[in-house]
Amino acid sequence: MILEFEDERGQLSPEDRALMQRCADAAKRTEGVEEKIYVFIRIVGDEEIRIVNREQRGKDASTDVLSFPSVNYPKGRTAGSCAQQLRREYDPEIGACVLGDIIISMDHVRAQAAEYGHSERREGGYLLTHGLFHLMGYDHMTPEDKPVMRAMEERALASIGLTREE
Repeated sequence: MILEFEDERGQLSPEDRALMQRCADAAKRTEGVEEKIYVFIRIVGDEEIRIVNREQRGKDASTDVLSFPSVNYPKGRTAGSCAQQLRREYDPEIGACVLGDIIISMDHVRAQAAEYGHSERREGGYLLTHGLFHLMGYDHMTPEDKPVMRAMEERALASIGLTREE
């Protein structure tokens, strides 16, 4: 998976980026996507993500992660079973199918890591993975969908040893 980062305040270390790449590759593997895919990731603070959340979703509040998918999956289907839809998003300049954009608030990464009692490294990896599964067609808005998405996230993270206990 190709990840492109925008991190104007330099909040991610090279190790953070490497971990996010491992998380992304694990999510892609877990979903069973064969196509080469690209995701743009913007790292911001709470004020910046609040502005985007207000402008794009009408919610005037900061949040941890926002995902903006490029692919419109058929109802009940996800990226692993939608190669044709993914290929429609192929960008020859990038050499990959564009899956979408993710915005992560590092202020939320730090706060949630402290709240949940695990490392910022684990929280950042989890939020990226969560955003990626949204881009691959998963959601957690209904009682039926939430456990499916959570299981995929945990399976991907466990495959690289990034568990809640990490």
